[in-house]
Amino acid sequence: MFLRGIPGSGKSTFVRENNLEPYTISSDSVRLLLKPPVLSVTGRPIISQKINHRVWGLIYSLIKSRMEDGDFTVLDATNAGNADIAKYRKLIRTYRYTAICVDFSEIPLEIAKERNRKRPEYEIVPETVIDELYSIINRQTVPSFVTVIKPQEFYEKIRYKPFDFSHYRKIHHIGDIAGNYKALMQYLACGLNDSDLYIFLGDYTGSGVENADNAEIIKFLTSVMCRDNVILLEGDHEKSFCRLVEGEEQTQVSEFADTRYYVPEMKLAGVTKNYVLNLHKKLNPCIYYKFYNRYVLVTHGGLSSLPENLVFVGADQMINGVGEPEDVYLVAASFNKNTNENTYQVHGHRNPENFPIENGRTFNLCPEKKGFLRIITLDENGFHSKEIKIPKPTF
Repeated sequence: MFLRGIPGSGKSTFVRENNLEPYTISSDSVRLLLKPPVLSVTGRPIISQKINHRVWGLIYSLIKSRMEDGDFTVLDATNAGNADIAKYRKLIRTYRYTAICVDFSEIPLEIAKERNRKRPEYEIVPETVIDELYSIINRQTVPSFVTVIKPQEFYEKIRYKPFDFSHYRKIHHIGDIAGNYKALMQYLACGLNDSDLYIFLGDYTGSGVENADNAEIIKFLTSVMCRDNVILLEGDHEKSFCRLVEGEEQTQVSEFADTRYYVPEMKLAGVTKNYVLNLHKKLNPCIYYKFYNRYVLVTHGGLSSLPENLVFVGADQMINGVGEPEDVYLVAASFNKNTNENTYQVHGHRNPENFPIENGRTFNLCPEKKGFLRIITLDENGFHSKEIKIPKPTF
């Protein structure tokens, strides 16, 4: 999220009043991290502008680092010119962010200058600079890939609101498939029902010679990904595979990502890089919905609570879960304790102790015991769990 306005327009005050400090990268704060105030030619302390190249290089690296983990991020800077925001276009597209600009341009120039005069001495910006920035903001527009809002619209526009799925007959939550195409087809033998909603929890593909159906999984998901009644979540496998097909250097990749079998299998089956990347664009870190009187949070990894605003939870935690893999029971117990009785959670990804599907109001769809596909459905009568034994290959 970009804040755009001249010095004294209220950007930093907006950050404080909305408790956004932990999520905010401030250009002035970065300047002071790199160099303390220096003396001006008139003898007063000022923030040095001679290190701007280093400042903006560091800011770009910080934003990229946060985006890699899917963290909500605010850039508190003037962002006056079109190019000031446009330089982040590639990052926003690569990490599939929604770009928002909070516009402070309606603040009168004289009010901003008056506020500027009341700042600590080293933070005071020359009024000639404010005049120049005011002129740029009024001449140039925000890039078209960015949605512009007013400060008073922040909570209405940014808050993650639950979707109401009560019009569906049934909701299917399909756990980690891990390349088991036959088990998935066994469950979906009659096809997708237009009256039902299908939520796939991620980790669609698996590794190893015995998993020969990864390409079929990708082809199937690609064929249904544009349907209104299909929601695809992102798992750690998808994140790693996307990096593989893009040829990025692998660091700390999940053990499933064995390139000796994984990539060649896709290529031999005609699944190209664009095939997978188009699917990746459809993936979501979570879905939070209402079904009659129940509220359900669905992620790949599992959370320990339901924050007031899910926007502030990083995608990395939604995908990999809170804590360590062995904390899955504690995470479920914490979620059950920290949420209301009509709030539920569905996740996959980890289950080292092979817990059952139902753990209070938390449902775990990761079958740590190989050979099963876990599914849970929700209808007007409540939740219903099912495990499908994966057919053994025939020769």
